[in-house]
Amino acid sequence: MLLRLKIVFLSLLFAGALAIFAWKGDWYFYVLLFLVLLSLFFLWPFVYRWRFLAIPFFLSIGSLNLLYLVDGFFERILFILLATVVYYVSVLGAYRLRKYDCDQTAQAMINLSTIVTVFFWFVSNYGWYLNFAIDSWVLVVLFVVSTFFIALPSLTICFTSCYKIKYRKRIGLSGGEKKIYLKALKEQIMIQRVVLFFGVVLALVMGQVIWALSFWPFGYLVTGTVAVIVFFVFWESVRQFIIAKKISKKFLLSNVLLMIILIALMVSTSPWKVVS
Repeated sequence: MLLRLKIVFLSLLFAGALAIFAWKGDWYFYVLLFLVLLSLFFLWPFVYRWRFLAIPFFLSIGSLNLLYLVDGFFERILFILLATVVYYVSVLGAYRLRKYDCDQTAQAMINLSTIVTVFFWFVSNYGWYLNFAIDSWVLVVLFVVSTFFIALPSLTICFTSCYKIKYRKRIGLSGGEKKIYLKALKEQIMIQRVVLFFGVVLALVMGQVIWALSFWPFGYLVTGTVAVIVFFVFWESVRQFIIAKKISKKFLLSNVLLMIILIALMVSTSPWKVVS
């Protein structure tokens, strides 16, 4: 009960910061500073590992950035409520993973929070790009950096879970424990390198994707959502590779087909803004 009260308190602080920004639109940097301090001084002692801190941290900043683009009082209230619920889920999942990082339910919470965080960042990045006439190369850099630092923690959590499930019993065997431990440590270092490689590849892919999407005649919501769909397909494929050590053709084709259908629906139902 005390645990849930602490998470509720952190979530209320997060919601209060967004509500203040919705009331005082020129307090962006003050609220941004508060959210950063909230993560460093309140959330960090709660989760105590960077991979568990990253998703709630980027979710809070992404929520603030996207709230800047939301018009209407009731729309802003609804958005704050939705962001607060996701923030609560992300913090709860992070805390549970700190206690037991093979917790499958907590991983599902982090996965959900990761997708929402990516959505907030992609849509807000593209919205700021359109509203403030930012150069396209800055947009690409923003997407590459945000994709890397948001995707890396979730992939690290997935890799760590699979690694520990595989080696937990072997490390506890009697006889030759030191040898097994050193081998496991060596493989863990190798796994971290693999995670870094996939994070860089995914970030570069999304940089290329948003550069291509920047030529589309659509608003920031449609373009950002399409980018999220593409991200999800690649991100889910990497996670499948981590879990199963391979990617089946059926899995890959079904995900690509789903991506094409969703993008086609988005494009066909969205207004085109062709500039002559």
